[in-house]
Amino acid sequence: MELSRNLQIATAAIDSTGMCLFIAFPVLDIPDCFNALVDMINAQYGLSLTGDDVTALGKSVLKAERGFNQRAGFTNADDRLPEFFDEEFPPHNVTWQFTGEEIDEVMNF
Repeated sequence: MELSRNLQIATAAIDSTGMCLFIAFPVLDIPDCFNALVDMINAQYGLSLTGDDVTALGKSVLKAERGFNQRAGFTNADDRLPEFFDEEFPPHNVTWQFTGEEIDEVMNF
């Protein structure tokens, strides 16, 4: 769940800057890439953001999206996958392994 949470925060922040989504994985894996993103945002907009500020941006976007969905009537029940995810499929024969309670923790930050 932590990986999912961090990917969603990074993706929301990156999407908000107009940068290509394909930098999300390097931003999470390569500190210099993340620092370069922060430097580019600061240079473009004349800001002095830190890495924590960019992470907070991603969190605020997700909270706004979540709030919109809640006001539209969506609940945690809408975050569940269909039952067919419980079926095993070749070649790996694995199934969805996460509980509803674990899924609910993704947006707890």
